[in-house]
Amino acid sequence: MKQSERIMGRHAGPHLLLLTLVYVGLMIAGGSKLSAAFAIPKDSAEKAVAYVAQHGWAIQLGSFFELGSAIPLGIFIATTISRLRFLGVRAAGESIAFFGGIGATMMLTLSALASWPLTRPGIAEATGAVRALQALTFAGGGPGFVVPLGLFIAGVSISASLHRLIPRWLMWLGIVVAVACELASLTLLNFTAGYFIPVGRFISIVWMIGVALTLPVSITRATGETKLDQAA
Repeated sequence: MKQSERIMGRHAGPHLLLLTLVYVGLMIAGGSKLSAAFAIPKDSAEKAVAYVAQHGWAIQLGSFFELGSAIPLGIFIATTISRLRFLGVRAAGESIAFFGGIGATMMLTLSALASWPLTRPGIAEATGAVRALQALTFAGGGPGFVVPLGLFIAGVSISASLHRLIPRWLMWLGIVVAVACELASLTLLNFTAGYFIPVGRFISIVWMIGVALTLPVSITRATGETKLDQAA
């Protein structure tokens, strides 16, 4: 830093990029295991019990990792909102992002907790219970997760861009992802709209990395003017 510049303040919080990487790792680990939860045979109680006995540990691991992924995601959301406030953002978009972020974290947690009971004694042979838990797992981790996540992404993207805190391309990427997330709500009316779910879940990771690398982490003053230092 030049002698003519001095740090006015530096936001204290976890590193956003590290949180993103931990979230992605746990999400992939959870998704690779939870696929077993949707393959439980429904034509025979005996087959279902045998299947759960064989794959129950994988389902439990999937639930554990998915629940774990909600933690770094929630911290990422809280840290991003805190940093926006630190940088002087006072707008409806910041509050909308907070609302959406809380909702997304809660839905992801619900999805993880809904899949775990599939491995408990007496559940596998009850076809109705299996179908209900599978539907709740999908709804929580699918449209229930990406719809509020889209609100978080849109709120951060627009608020940060209006204050020139992130590049314009990142704002537009966020808007596109947010629209896809909101369109995923149509899955409740037509399963074809489910194609928007992976768009929201996976392209949002690119957006998160972009925010982690570009959202300023500190404010400096140079020659009488206030400047924002990029994230480090």
